[in-house]
Amino acid sequence: MLNRRAQGVTAARLAWFRTHVPAADLFVPDGVAAAEAAIATIVAQGHDALCLGGGDGTFMLATAALLALAPPRIPALLPLRLGTGNAVHDVCGSSPPTERGLAHDLARAADPGEHPTPLRLLDVDGRLTHFTGVGLDADWAADYARLIKRHVGTGRLLPLVRGAPGYALTALALTIPRLIRRPFVSVRLVARGPAARLDGDGRPQQQFSDGDILHEGPVTMASASTVRSYSAGFPYFRHVDQIGNAFELKVAFASASDVVRHAQRVLAGAPDPTRILDFAAHAIRIELSTPARYHVGGDALPATRAFTVRTSELTIPVLRTPRAH
Repeated sequence: MLNRRAQGVTAARLAWFRTHVPAADLFVPDGVAAAEAAIATIVAQGHDALCLGGGDGTFMLATAALLALAPPRIPALLPLRLGTGNAVHDVCGSSPPTERGLAHDLARAADPGEHPTPLRLLDVDGRLTHFTGVGLDADWAADYARLIKRHVGTGRLLPLVRGAPGYALTALALTIPRLIRRPFVSVRLVARGPAARLDGDGRPQQQFSDGDILHEGPVTMASASTVRSYSAGFPYFRHVDQIGNAFELKVAFASASDVVRHAQRVLAGAPDPTRILDFAAHAIRIELSTPARYHVGGDALPATRAFTVRTSELTIPVLRTPRAH
């Protein structure tokens, strides 16, 4: 199933899929309602695997639709790198979006030897996702949607701003200037159940109980995730696979100059107690002193004063085999 509006779903790629996937097995919906209808058809047809052409938003739309239908058997998901955010694509070892890479992923999905594993999810005030956050990453998500998805990337300039160029343009034109003007958001992070502060190796070093304050004060961003990757291969949540069924919460403190100078090191998950705090938690309440935007799965949401993040009892099967070509 291809998201017709995803940046990587170009006319040339769509033509390639039409020649490599049987017509009855290829779905190219336009809009949420059409995508949900396509998911219902895919479930009814009893497919074993579903390849998704789009970003993290496309993946979570399909996940929510599949879990809402609650069929006896959910097809294993394999995301294709054809969207903006690709955190879950890193988890699944999806191939580069070349003809060879896409063919490799389609073959993986059709291979009966591939065995899916469950992907843990977050519940953010009733919305399912694999990562969420407030601060810098939410601002960037909103800026990218405004500048690239709704303006520059809608016409003939799209080939010039697809992928990394669009990311950089968004940061330089909107996100970094705002960070200079307003470097921090003031948050209060409240445990809703047991939580722990982690050391640089991911080991618990301080325990918290329900109602305890994990952190209070200005931050650049506060983000929670059940997956290791932040996107683009950066293992920002590098402890998430060693903390059981908890999610990893990262709190970052950085000025605009810190972001520019140390972004690669920080996104790679390097321990830095002066700029990063790590926690393992099962549920937290994020309270804001003034309304601020937040994102769920990379989709920016309107400003709020508070939201709750908790581990979901639901999981979704995914193919995790890393790239081997």
